Amino acid sequence: MKKNILTITWILLVVLTIAEYTFAEISLPVKIAFAGIMLASFIKYIGVAFQFLELKHTHGFWKFIAVFIVITFVILMTAIFIPNYS
Repeated sequence: MKKNILTITWILLVVLTIAEYTFAEISLPVKIAFAGIMLASFIKYIGVAFQFLELKHTHGFWKFIAVFIVITFVILMTAIFIPNYS
């Protein structure tokens, strides 16, 4: 079962990486491309942290810290990027 979940997570990571590349390369409005890339990055971070780094078996404090870091990153990137393209 564990090997199966890791394989599914890995496939999801590959699909999300291809989606990020697609968002960056096709002619979408900048804000939509940015939102897609940030969402895919968020999902990839959570997948790697909880599946491959075994964060799901740690104390709740470390889970909170990991999620807090990625949410802070997304908020900061949005605050920096979006005003430039209003």
